[in-house]
Amino acid sequence: MCGCSLRRVPRPGVGSGMLDRRQFLKISAVTAVGLAAVQSRRYFTDSAAPAVPGRGIDAKQLLRPACGADTSPALTRRYPWLSYGERSGAHLVQIANSFGLPVGTAGGPTTGILGERVVDLGGAGRFLPWTPMFRRATPVYEADPAVKAIVKVPRLFIKDEGSEVAPLYGNKIRKYEFMLPNLAFSRVRKVSSHGAFGSNHCAYLALAARFGAYQPGGAPAGMDLELSLYPQELSANVITKLRLLVASGASLRFLDGDVPVGLSIFKAQLKARTGDDSSEAYFPPGGSTPLTVLGHVEAAMELAEQIESGSCPLTAPPDFIFVPLGSGATAMGLVLGCHLLGWPTKVVGTCSQDKNRVVRWAANGDLDAPFLVANAAALLERSLGWLNRMGLPAGKQRTPSSQQLLSQGFAYDNVTWRPEYGVVTPQIRSEAAAAAAAGLVVDHTFTAKSFHTLKLYAENGLLHNKSALFWNTYQRYPLQKLLPDDPDWARSLPEPIRERVYAYQKVSPA
Repeated sequence: MCGCSLRRVPRPGVGSGMLDRRQFLKISAVTAVGLAAVQSRRYFTDSAAPAVPGRGIDAKQLLRPACGADTSPALTRRYPWLSYGERSGAHLVQIANSFGLPVGTAGGPTTGILGERVVDLGGAGRFLPWTPMFRRATPVYEADPAVKAIVKVPRLFIKDEGSEVAPLYGNKIRKYEFMLPNLAFSRVRKVSSHGAFGSNHCAYLALAARFGAYQPGGAPAGMDLELSLYPQELSANVITKLRLLVASGASLRFLDGDVPVGLSIFKAQLKARTGDDSSEAYFPPGGSTPLTVLGHVEAAMELAEQIESGSCPLTAPPDFIFVPLGSGATAMGLVLGCHLLGWPTKVVGTCSQDKNRVVRWAANGDLDAPFLVANAAALLERSLGWLNRMGLPAGKQRTPSSQQLLSQGFAYDNVTWRPEYGVVTPQIRSEAAAAAAAGLVVDHTFTAKSFHTLKLYAENGLLHNKSALFWNTYQRYPLQKLLPDDPDWARSLPEPIRERVYAYQKVSPA
C-alpha cells in the first residue's frame, strides 16, 4: 500500500462569533496539555539570542528585481474587477499593487484581524495591498527523460519555483507578497513566528521582512522579527539557516519538546487575537494564513496563463499536481485555484511530518486525522471567505464547501514523511541524488518526499495515460552567499544550542 489515497478529511468548524467545536476542543486540550507540561522532562529555553551580537547580513547582497508599479497579479488579469481602481462595487475587495500607491496610504483605515486586514477608503473602495517581490512567471518545463525514468512517468512536467540568482523568489515569497504589505499598511513594526531550526519559512521571512521592499513606493520596511525555534536533526543546510537567522538580526528564542512548542504557539495565537497592541503581529508556523493562501490561488492563475498562451509545454490542465504539504497554504491555494479555473486536476500533498494523538488533539481538535491534513482542512475553510469577499467564482456559481473541495480536488500521502521531519529514507535519498544528477534539485525536508509520492502513484498504476505536474517548491539559491565571514557566529546562541552545533561541527568551544 502506498498510503496515498484520500482518507477521511476532518470537517472544519465554522466561525460564528461564539466558540465553535474546534476552538472549544483546542482550548480544552491545551489546558490538559498544560497540566501535563509540568511533568515534562524536556528543557524549555526562553532566553533570547543573540546574547553576543554577530556580524550582520549586507543588505546590498539581496538583489531586488525591477518590479514596476504596473506589475499586476494574474488574479486581476483573470478577473479584471479585482484590480483596484476598476469599477466593481464598494462591497467587493480588490487587489492593489502597493508600489503604485501614494506613500501616505499606509496607516489608513483598515478593518479585520491583524494580518488579514482590508484597507477601507470609503467611497474610494476597499483593497488588499500586494507587492511583487520577484519576477514571474516561474517556468514550467517538461521533465528530462532521465528524471521521467526515475519515477516511470512519461508525461511529467515541472513547475520550477527555485532560483540560483534571486534570494527572494518563489513559493515562500508568494505568501509574503500578500502578508507583509498587509502588516505594513497596518503600521505593524514587529512580527513573530515559530519554526524549526532549519525552517524555510523563518529563513525567508527574515530576509523578506528585514530587507524586502513592500511598502508604498517600494521602500524597504526593515520590520523587527522575533522567531521561536524548535529542534530538528542538524545538517549542513540547518546550520546555514541558523547562521542566516543570527546574521539577520532577528531575536531568537529556543524551545524543545512538543508540549512547550504547542503551548508557545497557542499563547502567541491567543495574544494575536485578543491583544491591544496593533504594532505587533503574529505569523503562524510555515507562514500559512487564510490571506497567504491567495498567493497560490494566484500561482494557479499564473499556470493557467502559461498553458493558455502556449508559453509552456503543457497544453492542457494537468491531471495531477504533486506538492509538499507543510503548513498548507501552497496545497490549499492550488486546490482553490484549480476549482476557480474549472480544472479536474487533483492536488496531491505529501505530509512533511505528523504528530502524536495528544498533539493532534491540542492543535486541531482531532485525534485521528493526520496533523497537517487537519490543519490544511481548517485553513481551506477559513480561506473561502476571501473568495466571497472578492466576488469569486464569477456569475451565479456557488462555491462548494471545503469538505466538497477536498473530496473532489485533494489527496494526501501521510506515509512518506517517515522516519521524521527533515530526514529521508535511503531509497528517497538515492532518488533525490539521481534527480539532481539529471538536473532536478530537491530537498530532503519537502520536495524529495513529494517526488517519491509521484513515484508511488506511478507504481500503483494511478498515472497511466495521465499528465503529472511536479510543483518543485525548493528554493535552491545558495544562502551561504549571504552569510558574513564570522567564524564565531555560534557564540550568539544559548549554550545548549551552541553545544549541539559544536558537536555537529566537531569544533571545540575554545
